[in-house]
Amino acid sequence: MNTTAMLDPQKEMEIHSSALSVRSNSTTRTLIESPSSFYPSRILTINAQGIRAFRLPLPSRQTEIFVYNPDGAEAYVSTRDKRCSGNATLSHPERGDLIRTEYSFGPSRDPVVHLLQPSGDSPEEVAVAGKWTSRSMRFAIPGGKQFEWKYAKERRADGQKVNLIVLRAVGEDKAKSKETQRHRIAQLARGDDARTPGTSRSSAGNGGELQIDEAASQSLELEEAVIVATCLMMLKKEVDRRRMIQFAMIAGVL
Repeated sequence: MNTTAMLDPQKEMEIHSSALSVRSNSTTRTLIESPSSFYPSRILTINAQGIRAFRLPLPSRQTEIFVYNPDGAEAYVSTRDKRCSGNATLSHPERGDLIRTEYSFGPSRDPVVHLLQPSGDSPEEVAVAGKWTSRSMRFAIPGGKQFEWKYAKERRADGQKVNLIVLRAVGEDKAKSKETQRHRIAQLARGDDARTPGTSRSSAGNGGELQIDEAASQSLELEEAVIVATCLMMLKKEVDRRRMIQFAMIAGVL
């Protein structure tokens, strides 16, 4: 069964445009930024296929997402319990299972991230918060430090605009009694030369090049595995927003 075949072309465009309008009004606006002082020293490739724009609103068929080092060796693998589940375990080829994520499709269900190899004797959790439809996600590691993943557009020196998902630490300006966003810790780039092969700009939840500033992450005691796990969670949220639009398209036909 093909979703596209169910719709009159003109009707399809009207529904899709309406759904996109609702999405843009209910989510965080993207930012246009100038090139930053971000200096990544660690590059990982996330091989996530994501989902296409026009399809039935089913979960992704990909149950294993591999993350590779620059030399092509496996760095991590995220394994979902089953196709209809968002729960997954992030593993390292030598260190074993590192992080367990409990993730549910739908509103009012914040993900729960369990650190399976905590530094202390007791299990530790990473608190995650963010509206289901939001294009940003905040989390706090044990100890209280807070971080936020957020979509952004960057204008590079050559004038090209690049879509990114950026991770920053969230601090507090005590003098002004308000929160501030510090410099970048990591970002996921999905340009023409970086996105997962076989995917396109219109894909949702597809992978790309995860760039990490190791000096920044180490100074904030943020583990690389947590960066990878929460980045994958952002991709899951992206897939779910796309599925919500697909549900809306089908509902508009019935």
